[in-house]
Amino acid sequence: MEFKPEKQYIAKLLGEEGQKFIIPEYQRPYRWTKNECETLWDDVVGVFGNGENMSEYFLGSIVAFESKKSELEIIDGQQRITTLTLLFRAFYECFSYDSAKEKLGYLEGFGKCVWEHDLDKGLDFENCHLSSKVIADRDEKILKKILSEEFTIADIKGNNSNYAKNYIFFYEKLEEFKLKDTLLWEKFCKMFLTKRLFILLVICDSQESAMTIFNTLNSRGLPLSNADILKGYIYKKVKNKEKFANDWKDIETKIEESENVKDLDFLFLQYMHIIRAENEDTNTATQGILPFFTKTDKKEYYGALQDWLYKPETMPFISNLADFWINPKEYLSDKSSRYIGILNLFQNDTWKFFVSYLVWRNKNYFNNDTFNKNKFSKEFDKFLPELIKYITLPFLNNNATTGVVKEIVFKMNVSLYKKENFIIGHSMPKQKVFFEIINSFDTRKIKYILFLYAYIYGEFEVDINASDLEVEHILPKEWQSANFDDWDEENHKKYVEKIGNKILLDKKSNIKCSNNFFAKKQEIYKKIYDKGYNLKEVYDLGTKKHTILKQKGENKRSIWEKQDINKRGNEIYEKLSYFLSNNN
Repeated sequence: MEFKPEKQYIAKLLGEEGQKFIIPEYQRPYRWTKNECETLWDDVVGVFGNGENMSEYFLGSIVAFESKKSELEIIDGQQRITTLTLLFRAFYECFSYDSAKEKLGYLEGFGKCVWEHDLDKGLDFENCHLSSKVIADRDEKILKKILSEEFTIADIKGNNSNYAKNYIFFYEKLEEFKLKDTLLWEKFCKMFLTKRLFILLVICDSQESAMTIFNTLNSRGLPLSNADILKGYIYKKVKNKEKFANDWKDIETKIEESENVKDLDFLFLQYMHIIRAENEDTNTATQGILPFFTKTDKKEYYGALQDWLYKPETMPFISNLADFWINPKEYLSDKSSRYIGILNLFQNDTWKFFVSYLVWRNKNYFNNDTFNKNKFSKEFDKFLPELIKYITLPFLNNNATTGVVKEIVFKMNVSLYKKENFIIGHSMPKQKVFFEIINSFDTRKIKYILFLYAYIYGEFEVDINASDLEVEHILPKEWQSANFDDWDEENHKKYVEKIGNKILLDKKSNIKCSNNFFAKKQEIYKKIYDKGYNLKEVYDLGTKKHTILKQKGENKRSIWEKQDINKRGNEIYEKLSYFLSNNN
């Protein structure tokens, strides 16, 4: 393995005639954000200072492999070289509307760092130095637009692409510099076009060497995701590299457009625990994704020992798993979708390992011409209530640590694999203990219990959207002696945070309720269906005549009393106990 390290000034590297920079398929997409761009900008402005006695500045290294077409396939440094291309394009734009002849040199100088240049024809705007084989279709359209001749900022304003946001950042910074430091503007531009800013270019002798360097560098802590690195391992061994690269790009595109799946790391983490279930592994010790799939020095690294990365079903399943988690409702029955909605409010995401294993067990349904939701959902309908029961019971015992929930979920996975019954590890706490624990819960934990209870109360018949729901105190949280019947401050403090006094309500209704009398709140509660929220208990509280009516002068009105809070708290306990004890 041979390397040719060389010091290169950035303008010479970017502007060399015939230079092509290729971001290969095994790389990750463009990830730099405004934060990284701001750091780069601050660094170069700091080096520039007042334009006098400028020293050279090292921009970092770029590792590349030179292909048979004399193209530089970027192994490490693609974030940097892409960002610098955007910066030079922004410089070009700043000069494009300047008609002064003496400025044409700058226009051409920066333009040559973005596009090919012909002595007779000038800049070839159809022929950029930079191209990416890993870029998502949506981003590719944005980048092409930025790197075209006929382009304005308005074309990309408001776009969420990193290419758009970073280009706009540089353009605005340059325009600001040009306006505030007009006399230093040309010197600042010259710093970029002359021998001031340099990189260390390392060219290796083969693509195999390139992949080795890529994997070695990034397994030693460079900021690539686990999935990015696993992509390199798969790419190196897969036969149809083009198909693999396109399949990977399709998955990334789906994820980027979704709010439910953060990244591919999530999918490979799920896959790791699926494989562990298939190997009957219930150990809760934390395992890293990378060693699990790439190392063979430990017996529990089943991913590497059994070559799971390279199995023909791996990438199709990762794609199907992405589809499922992007929108579970599309694949599940109504009832199972409601179970998922409840689980989404649980205090950690460990439960997802069990759900992903159910997806794995039913993966063949994805291969059918027509997806059969009813058949696919059969196991979910049966086992998701069990999952809710097994993780909620330790939760109600104030013992739902990540380790405890992991142990439950891993054992459930292995029990499924071995076709054994689940073993109950916790029971419903006694009523007194239940109230002691739950009355100390923070708002997030209370919301989970109230959301579960709202579904139990409504018998899981309709969907409830949790996104806009807040915890409402029926007896107002704020003590105001003038507003309360038969309450004193001491009793108010004792009862206001009890579970029987809390209910879920949409944000707007909650604001309207504020510190109003219960009778006033009832008017809001009974309109809850009209606002599109299927909260049956809220509606019942607004319409039922279960509250005591008291005479106040000539007016008769409903009030919310201590016995109401106690009664509702007991009902919550009883209904939860029944659901968690009988849902088998």
